[in-house]
Amino acid sequence: MASFSINLTSQWLATLYTAAVSLGLTFVLGRVLGPDGFGSYSYILTIAMLFFILQDGGFKTLLFREKTLPSEELKRHEDRLFSWALGHSVVVTGAGAFFAWVLPAPYRFGVLAAVICFGFQAVINFISSELRARGLFPRDAMWQAMVRTSGAVGILLGMFFVTPSPWAIFAGWSLGLFVCLFLSPHPVPKPLFGGFRNQTLRNSCFYFIAIDAATTVYYRCDILLLGRYLEPASVGYYAAAYRFLDGIVLLAAPLSIIWFRRLRMVREERRNFWVQVGWMSTVMIAASVCIVAAGSLFSREIVALTYGAEYADSAHLLPWLLGALIFLLPNGILTQAAIARNREGVYAVAAGAGAVLNIGLNLFLIPGFGAMGAAWATIATEAFLMIALLAGLRKRD
Repeated sequence: MASFSINLTSQWLATLYTAAVSLGLTFVLGRVLGPDGFGSYSYILTIAMLFFILQDGGFKTLLFREKTLPSEELKRHEDRLFSWALGHSVVVTGAGAFFAWVLPAPYRFGVLAAVICFGFQAVINFISSELRARGLFPRDAMWQAMVRTSGAVGILLGMFFVTPSPWAIFAGWSLGLFVCLFLSPHPVPKPLFGGFRNQTLRNSCFYFIAIDAATTVYYRCDILLLGRYLEPASVGYYAAAYRFLDGIVLLAAPLSIIWFRRLRMVREERRNFWVQVGWMSTVMIAASVCIVAAGSLFSREIVALTYGAEYADSAHLLPWLLGALIFLLPNGILTQAAIARNREGVYAVAAGAGAVLNIGLNLFLIPGFGAMGAAWATIATEAFLMIALLAGLRKRD
């Protein structure tokens, strides 16, 4: 197994590359599609990400945790977890594609292509979980870079050689991910069905599905509600500013991945565990303060350089959205702490309450304050989550 520094460096490099490609694609999509088209793309992407919760089925997190250090109840099923994950994803993706095709929903072809795309993404994530659980972080880093490159090439091919529309973008993305599966660094087994018949697995996955559902609804309901109350261009301005928040969270992911393993290994050492959580959270808070300061001072220049002058309305939203990082980044450490100690129930309750609060705040603020109201709701929800997670974790210690 590689050293901590090699693991972290490889993950950082892969994440930096992935973030750079993702942000670059976002800027290209924003410029080519324009505010209206980018708003439609973001709307379909949000719907697909909500359905992706079911496609994943909680298996990505379950595989990472159980393959890192298995629980007693699932030890004898360890060799079948990946196959069960694949079987679940195949069934859910097939059902989603069928309903997307037959239902008279708007953006039918775009949603259909997005569902298929995220079905492939679920398999990609399962492979990554297997590699990380075995401590093969450099190999996982190479896997991430290859997947992002292939997906980006597919997106560009679909957009420039087919048509600049959401369905072509997701279709090209799907093709890129499909090609990667033939080059997987981990064997992809045959799917097995019926994994949820096992009560222990079913209960574990239920918590993770609930967590993913609550967090995804929270992180994406603002786009959906903005689309209901505002014109597509306003949704595009908000989505453009929010992409910076997504990019920064992506950059923080390697630390969470590496630190999760450390927290998992010391989960029974109460004092050491909380010391680790404390200094990890301090690092995240310090980084977020620097980011907020830079974003506040240069928001206009950042937006103009990346998206262009037509996205000028995004500049006044950017500092507020970045302000949520002061709570959001340390919350990432607290959630990893909950999972490491098998306390995902605490996480699920906090995430569920946060999602309800966020929806309520958005319904209250968006009609009167538009996109700025959605940004304020994000900050308030992250502050609530920090309090809820700390209270829930410390209460049972």
